[in-house]
Formats: sequence, C-alpha cells, structure tokens
Amino acid sequence: MNTPTPHTSGRDDWQRDGSEIVWRRIYGPWRIEARCPVHAPFNGPSELSINLNIGGDPEVIGKLMSEAEETDGIPASLLRQIPLAEIKAGARAALAKQEDRAMNEPYPVPARCRTEEDYTLLVAELARMRATGTTAPQGELAGRLGIGKATMSERIKRSKELGLWDGQRLTEKASAILTRWHQDQEGN
Repeated sequence: MNTPTPHTSGRDDWQRDGSEIVWRRIYGPWRIEARCPVHAPFNGPSELSINLNIGGDPEVIGKLMSEAEETDGIPASLLRQIPLAEIKAGARAALAKQEDRAMNEPYPVPARCRTEEDYTLLVAELARMRATGTTAPQGELAGRLGIGKATMSERIKRSKELGLWDGQRLTEKASAILTRWHQDQEGN
C-alpha cells in the first residue's frame, strides 16, 4: 500500500491568515491543515482538516489521483503520520511571536460583571491564567479583583448559566464574544 510522505517547503509551516495562524503540509495527494485562532485563550489548534490536494500539471494530477485511488480515500497510515505534538508546539511558538498575542497580559476583568462580555473576560482570564501555569487561578483572580472566593464561584456559575464556560474552557459563544472584543480593541 502507498504511504504518503510529507513534503515541506523548508520554511516555517505557520502562516498568518486573518485572525488565525495556519499550518499546512502536503502528504502525497493530501493537504493537512491546522488552524489556531490568535486571540483564543489556549495555544493549540482548534481545527484540523485533511483534503485532496490535486491541481496543476495534468501529469502530476494523474500521479496524485492514482495515489489517492490506491489508498481508497484518506489512509489510516496518513492519520498516524500527522505530527500533533509538533503542531501544538509549533502553534505555541508561532502564537508567542504574534505581536498582538500577549499570553502574559491579563484580560481586563471588570470589578463587577454585568454583561456577557464582562463574564466572557472573566472566564477568558481564568483560562489564560491556567494556560500560563497559575495553580489556583480562581483564588488569585478573586484576590486581584478584591472579591471573595464565594463571589468568584458565583460569577463562574453565572458564566456557565450564560453558556460562556463549560467548566474547563470557553464555549463557542464566549469565543465569538472574545473575538469581537479583540476586534474592538484593535480598532481603538
């Protein structure tokens, strides 16, 4: 059976694409792509895709199409070759290079949470603190805001009720709010 091998361009695999960084690599007739939102409160990819990547010279198309037909679609051997650890490590390094990505800069959590945006900033800050190695983010954030731990727990509970936090990470709704918040910040 034909096992696709990676083709790299010899340059950094991560490229900026709007509000995301994208990693691409070609394996035979297959294109693997990982996407990481620049403003997400985590460092790994949020999307991984595999697509047939055939185009250009008719002779090359015929060869690549034969490879794809031989494997009868995406081969299991290709899935085993995807370097997820390398992708995640590369994402962390690439995100650290982005000038608008400041994992060490805290989100401006307001002293009182009134809006969904306020609650989103709260849980985004908790996620950021976890990602940067803070061992007790709830207690530390409560101290920074000058509130008690019980108040912090109530705010986290309210974030869950609003559909912004699932207990471990931001929901899609919160990510969308955070993306809009970042866009507003960039516009100012």
